[in-house]
Amino acid sequence: MSTAYEMLTEWVATRDRSECWEWPFSRQRQGYGHLRRGGRLESAHRVAAALDGRDPDGRVVRHTCDHPPCVNPDHLLLGTQLDNIRDRDVRGRQVTPSGEDHWAAKLTEDDVRSIRCDTRIQREIAAEFGVSRAVVSNIKRGAVWGHVQ
Repeated sequence: MSTAYEMLTEWVATRDRSECWEWPFSRQRQGYGHLRRGGRLESAHRVAAALDGRDPDGRVVRHTCDHPPCVNPDHLLLGTQLDNIRDRDVRGRQVTPSGEDHWAAKLTEDDVRSIRCDTRIQREIAAEFGVSRAVVSNIKRGAVWGHVQ
């Protein structure tokens, strides 16, 4: 019986390199393929890059296709973690909840509108809404909750 590594080696040698090659075996929760090699769990895209002659050797293997299960060596680049973060940011993959959807939100959009219109001193407004005076100041200046009209 072949190991996952041997299957990957054969699979890589016979695929069309113009499309994503979706890893058909075991995957992590985030979608990245993985396999056991030499008793260690390894990322399939890192192994695919190494099979293509590019040893990651401590570097990050980045996907140009933004498809985590892809193991096509033509869609993989070596780089640093900073390169990977820049890719994520440039491609808009980092989705941080904002406003009411943020896990720490204490206010609603209606609260924010009320705070912006309120003419009392910030300390009083903050006490009413259970937030700090700095939060009230940031809302009034538009430094936070800027998406709320």
